[in-house]
Amino acid sequence: MTRRVCAIMGLRTKVFYRLDCFLMVLMTPPEKHLQVRERSLERLHALTTGLLDIEDIGIFLQRIAESVQELFGFGRVSISIIDLERGVFTDHALAGYSSEEEAMVRISEKAFLKEDVLKDFRADCRMSKIAYYIPVEKQSSSPDEFVGVRDKNSALKPRSSPDAWHELDLLYFALNDRTGDLIGYLQADYPVDNKVPSLDTIGEIELFAGIAAVGLENHRVFRRAHDLLRENEEKTENTLRLLELTRSVLRVDDIDVVLNKVVSAMVSAFNYRKGGISLFTEGSNDVTIHALSGYSKGDEEVLRKQPLRKDKILEDFREEFRVTSTGYFIPGETQTSHPEDFVFIESPDMVAEKRKASDAWHELDLLYFGLYDRAGRMIGYLQLDYPLDGKIPTKETMDSMEAYASIASVAIENSVMFKEMSSAKSEVKMYLDLLTHDVGNYVNPISAYVELVLGTTQVTPTQSKYLSSALEGTKSISHLIRNVRRSAQMLESTESELVPRDLVKTLEAVTSEVKNAFLSRKVEIRTKLPDGDVWVMTDGLMDEVFYNLMSNSVKYDDHDEVVIDVIVDYVDMGGKKYARVRVVDRGVGIPDDLKPKVFSKGFRDAHRMERPILQKAKGAGMGLSLVKSLIDRYGGKIWVENRVYADHSMGSVFNVILPLP
Repeated sequence: MTRRVCAIMGLRTKVFYRLDCFLMVLMTPPEKHLQVRERSLERLHALTTGLLDIEDIGIFLQRIAESVQELFGFGRVSISIIDLERGVFTDHALAGYSSEEEAMVRISEKAFLKEDVLKDFRADCRMSKIAYYIPVEKQSSSPDEFVGVRDKNSALKPRSSPDAWHELDLLYFALNDRTGDLIGYLQADYPVDNKVPSLDTIGEIELFAGIAAVGLENHRVFRRAHDLLRENEEKTENTLRLLELTRSVLRVDDIDVVLNKVVSAMVSAFNYRKGGISLFTEGSNDVTIHALSGYSKGDEEVLRKQPLRKDKILEDFREEFRVTSTGYFIPGETQTSHPEDFVFIESPDMVAEKRKASDAWHELDLLYFGLYDRAGRMIGYLQLDYPLDGKIPTKETMDSMEAYASIASVAIENSVMFKEMSSAKSEVKMYLDLLTHDVGNYVNPISAYVELVLGTTQVTPTQSKYLSSALEGTKSISHLIRNVRRSAQMLESTESELVPRDLVKTLEAVTSEVKNAFLSRKVEIRTKLPDGDVWVMTDGLMDEVFYNLMSNSVKYDDHDEVVIDVIVDYVDMGGKKYARVRVVDRGVGIPDDLKPKVFSKGFRDAHRMERPILQKAKGAGMGLSLVKSLIDRYGGKIWVENRVYADHSMGSVFNVILPLP
C-alpha cells in the first residue's frame, strides 16, 4: 500500500505542476471564460483528490469524460483503454452518446484495433506532447470505416472554413504511463461551436487527460498488487494442501482415500470442474478408476462401468504432447478418436465448435499427468478437465500440478510397499510361531529326558559332564526361543500397560532359573535385597531383563566357579526416587570404548572381528538390545561400569534403574 501511495503522490506532483502552469495562464483571462475556468479548476481538484481512492476505474474515467464534455463544449467525449492481449482499445467511458450509439461503439471491436488506432498518432498531426489533431484532409479511411458518424452527407463534403470542425476530424489525447508507453486515449468530438479547438483549450483538456492516465496507472498498480496478494494466498493454500497430502501419505492412509484427497485438492487449487485418477491393472490391459472429483453420483457410476484400456490411453502419451516431465496436453484438434469414443463429454454440442482462441480450452482437450513407480514404470495417470476460466493451463501452472501428481505416485508406491510389508510380516509371524511353538515342543522333551537320566541313572563323571552340557544346550535353545517370542511381542505391541510388580520376587525366581540353566557349571548368585517387597512399574517381561543380564554374566566368566552379586537399593534422580538393581560379575569385562555400544542391535556381529572375547561368544546376541528396549519402555535407565575402577578385565557392573509406583 505504501508503494502505491508513493507512486500516486509522484504522479500527482506532475499533475499539480501542470495545474500551476495553468493557473499562470489564468492570471488575466477574458472575462467571459472566467467562470468556466473556475469550474474547471474545481473539477480538476476533485478528480485529483479522487486519485487516492479509485474503487471503480470505469466510474472515474466516466467522470473525466463527462467533465471534458461539459466544460469544453464537445458533443461527444470517450476514453479507451488498451487490451494488450487482444490488441484492441476497449473499456470505453462514453459521454454524449445515445444508448444506440453507445451500443454500436461497444460491439465494434474491429474499429478499435491497436494497429489501426496507432496510425493516427502521427508526428505531423501532433499539437502538443500528448494531443493529436488529425484533420479529414490527412486521413485515408473512408467514412464507412468510422463508427458513429452523425451526418454521412456532411462527411462527404469538404471543410466549410479553415477553422471549422469537419465531420471526420479526429482529436486524440494520448494516455501514457510513467515509462511513456501508451495505455489508452481520450477522444473529443463534435465541438458545440463547430470550431477546431484552440491551443489553450487543448492545453486545458491535457490536464484532464493527464489525470486519466494517472488514474489508469494507479488502477493497474492496484490490480497488480491485488493479483500478487491473491497469488500469494493461493500459493499458501496450495502449500498447506501439499503438506496435508504429504501427512496423509506418510500415515499410509487407504490408497483410495489419499488419491481422492489428491484429485480433490488439485481440482480446487487449480480451478477445474472435474478430475480423476486411474491405475493400470498389473498383468492386464484393464484400467481402473480409483478417484473422481466434480462428477455427480450418476456420472460416477457411468464412468466406473465404462471399460478403459491401457493401450488406448497410452496412445495419448506421445512426446509431441509432453509439456512437463510427466504432464501431457493433447489438443482436441489432434484427436484421432471419435467423440463417441470418449468416456465423458460435458457439452456434446460444443464438440464440433472450433477453438475460440489459441489459449482457449476445447471440449475434446485432454490434460494428463503420468504416475510412475520408483523403477520409472508408468502405473496410471491423473486427469484434469474443464478449467473454470476456460483457458489452457500455462507451463508454470502445469509444473505446480505436477507436484500434486507426484504425491499420488508416492502414495501408490507407499501403499504397495505397505501391502508387501504386511505380507512379509505375516510370513515372519508364521515362522515365529513355528520356531516358538513347534521347535519348542521338540526341545522340551529332550531337556526332560536328559534331566531324568541325570537324576535316576548311575553315570560316570565324564558321562555326567556330557549330559549336563547337552542339557545346558537345550536350555540355551529354550532361552533363545523365549527371547524371540518376547521380542516379537514387543514389536506387535509398541505400548504396554505398566503396573506395579514385585522386584524382589522376580529376582528370586530369575536367580533360581539361571542356576538351573547352567547345571554343568558351578554358579553362585549372592543377593542383597531390602527387607520387604520392592514394587516397580513394569510389565510381564521384566524377568527377561534380569535373566539376560545374569545369564550373560555366566557365559562371559571363564572361572571354574562363577560368582555373581545382585544388589538392590534406592536412588534419587532428578527429584524422583527409583529402585536400583546392580548385577556384579567377575567375567572378562567390556572395554570402555564399547560400553556405549553394547546395548545396540547387532553389536556382537559388528565387533566380533575386533575383539577376541566376542569371537568366543555363543548365541544370537540379541539379549542386551532386548534388555535396553524393555528398560526404555519402563521409563528407566541402564548402563555398565567396571567392577574395578581402572581395569575392565576384572568384571562388569550392570546398573538398572526402575521407576517406583
